[in-house]
Amino acid sequence: MKRTSVDADALKQPFIEEKVLLAEVLLDDDHQSRPPPGTSADLLSKAAMASRPSHLYRLSKRFAYCFVPQFVRSQVWNDTAPATKQFPTSYLNGLRGITAIKVFTFHYTMAFSDFGFQPWGTDEHHMYLLELPIIRYFYSGFTAHVFFGIAGYLTTLRLFKLMDKHDQPSQAKVLVNISGALFRRALRLYLPTLIITLITAHYIYFGYYENNRPYLLDHERLFPGEWKEPKPAMFATYYEQMSFWASEMFNLSNIFNQGSRGAVYPWHDQHLWSILAEMKGSLFLYMILIATAQCKVYVRLAVMCLMTYMYFLWNHWEIWVYILGAIVAQIDLLLTEREERHKHLLGTPNGLPPSPPRSPAAETDDKLKDHVWTQYHPAAPKAAWSWLRVYGFCIAFYFLSYPIDGYRDYAPGYIWLNKLIPEWMDRKDKFYPNIGTGILLLLLARADPETSTWRRMCNSDLAQYLGKISFGLYLVHGPVLHAFGYMLPQRMWWSMGVQGIETDNYTWTAVLFVGWVISLAVSICVADVWSREVEGRCVKAVKKVEEFSFVKTR
Repeated sequence: MKRTSVDADALKQPFIEEKVLLAEVLLDDDHQSRPPPGTSADLLSKAAMASRPSHLYRLSKRFAYCFVPQFVRSQVWNDTAPATKQFPTSYLNGLRGITAIKVFTFHYTMAFSDFGFQPWGTDEHHMYLLELPIIRYFYSGFTAHVFFGIAGYLTTLRLFKLMDKHDQPSQAKVLVNISGALFRRALRLYLPTLIITLITAHYIYFGYYENNRPYLLDHERLFPGEWKEPKPAMFATYYEQMSFWASEMFNLSNIFNQGSRGAVYPWHDQHLWSILAEMKGSLFLYMILIATAQCKVYVRLAVMCLMTYMYFLWNHWEIWVYILGAIVAQIDLLLTEREERHKHLLGTPNGLPPSPPRSPAAETDDKLKDHVWTQYHPAAPKAAWSWLRVYGFCIAFYFLSYPIDGYRDYAPGYIWLNKLIPEWMDRKDKFYPNIGTGILLLLLARADPETSTWRRMCNSDLAQYLGKISFGLYLVHGPVLHAFGYMLPQRMWWSMGVQGIETDNYTWTAVLFVGWVISLAVSICVADVWSREVEGRCVKAVKKVEEFSFVKTR
């Protein structure tokens, strides 16, 4: 039975409202005069009112309500969230949400199997249908590339529109937008990261991690996958634990770090390596934008292509995929502008005014329009173009499903592509996924919003919701899995009196699937609360800092 909206309003009341407390003081039974504001008697009176059981009860209800996911609020208390605004680029938010689920799936399954690393056809143990290219992308393909490419596209799309106007007000807006984005970027990336790792550090220090530690380290019997993540240490003193956490966060913010191929993998959560990579990608992309803000559009495009090649030579794959997203945004704008010009020409073929509705000349006008369309669009027919798009998506997902160990192991299909990867490239497994990301973003950007299946899927309510909590899901899924998610299949097997490696493949798969569903559901609930109560407050705090720090323009 659903609660009424009145109940929801009661739960959403502030913890302690000063007006309510003052009113209760004035209406007290003894009708004594209120102490002067700011005095010790006034503060004691307010504290006494706040400590009354009724106020403590309301405080506890409001505090508990903070930890209720939004979909539970909607179903139980009829407390619906504000409608999500739809933008022309909302499909990318949905793609980000779908990709976040894939990140979770890969980090879950890699503890139990190596099929995320080994390509299909390597040996007799890797001949399953799910391990084939394209299919394997949806549970174990590369994902950080997609996040970085989307960020590069969204970062530059609006800025390119302003740059291409080439007038003084637009150039001023470009500078203001880049300044604000750079000011906010580090705070928005690192504030939630600092909070989640600080929670993890306390979780470790107080000994909650120790129950699972010996099991998580038993790779031979319990976790036979390619899961080699180091486990964070529990220190003897609180000072040592916090010092270790602080040193980790310092290293995670060092954009000049060259260890481990330029990446930092924190002990608190190995998955957070991408935070530093995103920061570096953003900084270098903004540098290129500032340098080319006054350039002609094709000069800017040429510079970005050159810098993509240079960062490729410099072995910074995380930066050149960022720039690839920006290149796709520029190409998308150029093609859109060309289409607008063609539409204008098609509206008045040969400079003649359009015929009246249902006039005998309508058929002639249609023929003229067709003539103009073929004149300016000597492209393949619509059906052939659709098939070309299908092939393009297949190539993109084939590249994105490149196995992590595919460059060094025999892999049918990939073995020929590996000959094109330069020998000097540090992360050879990143070469084709980067290219696949650029192809995927370009195909999605040029898709028809009305007919594209991919666009409709990414704009669905579920995908948009997942996109909204995607950053929160990325931050919390590691701690959730280490806290209990990885142990769920083991405990289910133990309840059946067997070890996982002793079961047949069907039982193994079924138990893993059940553990995945439960762990994912918990992670989504935690990410929902995190996005609202932590990430949302961090965004507001950054906005306050920005308003305080920036000079108000006249």
